[in-house]
Amino acid sequence: RRPTPTAPCPGRRSSSLAMGCSTSKKQAYSPQDPQPKPTTRRQGSEEQPTVTQEDEAAEREKVKAQQGRARRAGVAAESVDQSTIKDYVKPVHPKDDAQKQRLLTTLKSDEKMKVLFGHLEGERLMDVVNAFYTQEIAKGDNIIRQGDPGDKLYIVEDGSVDVFVKRVGVETGDARGTKAVTLGSGALFGELALLYNAPRAATVVATSGVKAFVLNAIDFKMLLAQSSQAQYAQYEGWLKEVDILKSLNQYELSRLADILESESFDAGEDIVKQGEPGEKFYILEDGTATAFISGDGGEKEVLKYEKQGSYFGEIALLKDEPRKATIRAGSEGCEVVSLSKENFVAVLGPCTDILKRHVDQYPQYADFLK
Repeated sequence: RRPTPTAPCPGRRSSSLAMGCSTSKKQAYSPQDPQPKPTTRRQGSEEQPTVTQEDEAAEREKVKAQQGRARRAGVAAESVDQSTIKDYVKPVHPKDDAQKQRLLTTLKSDEKMKVLFGHLEGERLMDVVNAFYTQEIAKGDNIIRQGDPGDKLYIVEDGSVDVFVKRVGVETGDARGTKAVTLGSGALFGELALLYNAPRAATVVATSGVKAFVLNAIDFKMLLAQSSQAQYAQYEGWLKEVDILKSLNQYELSRLADILESESFDAGEDIVKQGEPGEKFYILEDGTATAFISGDGGEKEVLKYEKQGSYFGEIALLKDEPRKATIRAGSEGCEVVSLSKENFVAVLGPCTDILKRHVDQYPQYADFLK
């Protein structure tokens, strides 16, 4: 990492190594020190040390040491270029139906897996299941070693493993370190390899014959990249045609596609309820929905949403008022994309004036009592 440049100190000429403002203290020479003491020059009433060749040599060594340090590993640190994503072929490793179901259950229920895969569903989630392959590991084998590069996630299908952690300065008599935990069927480990370019933080040893599901980090990254691209293409394709969003530029549209959440509702299921606080803005993606308003004369149907791109839920967000109507999924259900209240304000700022002008066009309950 390149050292941060420092500004020259007042009244002092800075060297090419920016030593002039260094706050590090130099060790004083003792009277017996065979090396020559640096000469001094006077500035005002204070004596200032002159930069010597020895000082410059020491500073160069510091710079080299700093440059040699590895950067901190970051989330999904390896970048993937677009051509690689396009040419990537999704792996499909053989598994029976019971194995697929076990994997699906783990991916959907385990808290760590929710972080990694919670945003995937349907075909995209099955792509991940298909990318797992099975591996048999003999009793006593090290599955992963602390300090080694991490490139796989493991889920134990059958058998058990012990996890050891070696800590600096702690002697245990075992080169693997202290035993931390024993994991059995359904447990997973090595998930940090999917997120960080960092060494393994523990050693995992098979305590019996183990059968495991394994996912390579590269497949994880490529599947997520492809999934994101497909989602962007899908959303941006029809979002561009939504009248209210036509004032957004490409960057704003891409940002919107990135944060929209897809939701499915069964036939007759309420999407929003009259009188409740408004927390989301909705855009119809597929199917139909109907708006109902309740009053002294009972519940009245006031509006149908049948076209992709139809939107609702904005009034409560624009006016910070309770929902004015109940919106219910149609006879075949519907799929919508939603935007939280916070993101609605942040991302749809350019559209809010248009949305406000359209508010008065909604039918009122009194219109249906005539």
